[in-house]
Formats: sequence, structure tokens, C-alpha cells
Amino acid sequence: TGKVSSILIVFYEGQDFQGKSYDCKGDSADLYSFIRRCNSVKVQAGWWVLYERNNFSGYQYIIGPGEYTGYGQWMGFNDCVRSCKIIRNCKGPFKLKLYGRPNFNGTTLEVTDNMNSLREKWSCQVMSCKVLQGSWVFYEHPNFTGRQYLLEKGEYGSPAEWGALTATVVSIRRVMELPKSDS
Repeated sequence: TGKVSSILIVFYEGQDFQGKSYDCKGDSADLYSFIRRCNSVKVQAGWWVLYERNNFSGYQYIIGPGEYTGYGQWMGFNDCVRSCKIIRNCKGPFKLKLYGRPNFNGTTLEVTDNMNSLREKWSCQVMSCKVLQGSWVFYEHPNFTGRQYLLEKGEYGSPAEWGALTATVVSIRRVMELPKSDS
């Protein structure tokens, strides 16, 4: 049939899909027991968050279906990928509420679509937020670049609760499942 029925990601130790590989079908808190480094990835189905450290910590990289021949293609800083998770809520609808102060206080902004530059619509820092629907990625720089932070449905009373050291959120993107092709 040729159809991929389950979510699957393949990690390769070398660039261009060379060297030892590991087929992963779900969340993994410790990839190091399967591969020592990660220089390329094939995402056959689903959206994933890759973590630089084990137990879902460290820098995060959000990637969707496709082939990534080197870690620079997923904005990686190095070949360290130690854990991964499937992003489960990618269908929408999408709704996010931003707050200018910690613990859901201050100026608010409701977001339902991607924003390549938050500063164009809002002058505040993002100090807390509520993900009401969908899954979202916060980026440190405009145009969906810089450090990435996955936010799934829930409440985040401070930047530390989504894994950030600072309140620098400059662009925001929905994590959307790609339409199924008939090929």
C-alpha cells in the first residue's frame, strides 16, 4: 500500500542519512542508548519536538514531515538530540491568550494565527499565556527563527514554565498537521 500508518521518525548519526540509525515510533526520554549523536533525520509522519538533553529538557527543535540532511536544517546548534516527543494536538482550531505580566495579569492579546513579528501588534513582553486550543511554538526572533519553545494546551504562568530563561517571544507559529496528499 505504501502508506505510513503510524507516526515514525528516523534518527541518523551521520549527515545525509549515513551511519547508524534508530527508528522511533513514540516519545523517548533517552535516545542516547540507541544513537550517540544525531546529524540527520527523516520524519515520515507526525510533528515532533526534539530535545538537546534527555528527559525532554534543554533546547527544543520542532520538526514536521520531511528530510533533514543536517542539524542546521532544524535550527540545531549541534548534533545533540537526546530525547523526543510526538506533538499530539495539531488539528486546530487554534487559540492562544498572551499576558503582559506574570500569572495571567496585565495587557492581553488573543492569537489565532501565525505571527512572524509579534512586535507589530503588541508592545509588551510575553510574561504568561494560556493555550486554549491547539499547539504553538514561541520563537526568540522574527520570522520563526531562534530558540523554539513548544506550548501545548494549558496555562503557563511565567516563561520558565515553557522552558525559557527570558520572556523573549518575537514570533509565534501554530503546529499544524499537513494536509494529506493522495499520492
